Amino acid sequence: MGLAIGLLLGAILLFWLGTRHRKKAYVAYEDDSQKYTATTTMTLVKQTKSETQRWEDTGDGNRELITDICYLPTYEYTVNGTTYRYSSRQSLSGKRDLGRQVVGYYDPAKPECITENRPRKPVFGGAYCFLWAAFLLFFGIMTFTGQVSFS
Repeated sequence: MGLAIGLLLGAILLFWLGTRHRKKAYVAYEDDSQKYTATTTMTLVKQTKSETQRWEDTGDGNRELITDICYLPTYEYTVNGTTYRYSSRQSLSGKRDLGRQVVGYYDPAKPECITENRPRKPVFGGAYCFLWAAFLLFFGIMTFTGQVSFS
């Protein structure tokens, strides 16, 4: 009986946390969608090569040193006659040609605030909490009714 109540309380807590996380994600989305309303073309002007090394097991008992290489782009864009630079944290998998152009989304009130991604609705915001809540709810009800018992 105590386990069933604990599972049901855990489900309620997770449902509350999921709802809270979902609300925060939607508030952030609404803020971003109102902020980043203008677009401009950003031109790739620089790429910084970043290398990281890690050891990986090969499956036959040996280890191999793997080198991961990525390129961090720096873009330049112009808004109302003023040129800005934006150093991205989104790595490129391979080296790109300088001069390549991408769309940037910026805040018209603060053109220095720019992003490469259009704001997206958080469709799955809080989904993990809701799934775990459903799991706990199911087992809480099954335990409470006596259909499942844990020894």
